[in-house]
Amino acid sequence: MRAIRQVHWGRIVVAGFLSEVSIFVIFLLLLVGATLAGFPEIARPMSTLDYIDAMLSSFVMVFLFTLWVGKRLESGFILHGALVGVVGILLFSILWVTTTGGSLASQPPLYIVAHVLKVLGGITGGLVTERRRRRVLRRAAIPPPGQEGWMRH
Repeated sequence: MRAIRQVHWGRIVVAGFLSEVSIFVIFLLLLVGATLAGFPEIARPMSTLDYIDAMLSSFVMVFLFTLWVGKRLESGFILHGALVGVVGILLFSILWVTTTGGSLASQPPLYIVAHVLKVLGGITGGLVTERRRRRVLRRAAIPPPGQEGWMRH
């Protein structure tokens, strides 16, 4: 029960929401760019470009927002990252069901891959944040050269 209280749910939900918004913004920018270039069909929903964008953006954006969440953590980096990805999946799934009228099972297989990549992006962001934190703590514990006994007084 104690571990659940240490989960920063507010930051997780905000990060999951912002990662999903950023994924949609990137897709819309690609759609506008393709339309302005005279090729709107390459960026329509469920096109090859959409699938590539969904998979890459899902991993990268959840990774980046997990780094943000991890700035204030002392532990549970990987858990927080995975939860950011899960929140992103839940938000997209709610949007999918409400806008398409279809079930979750009606999502294209590559969107399912993108969902898995959200969780993997969060886990990877958690691992990176944890390693950064360990490095900072190690540096803080090592006294400057020539001052090995400076804290013993």
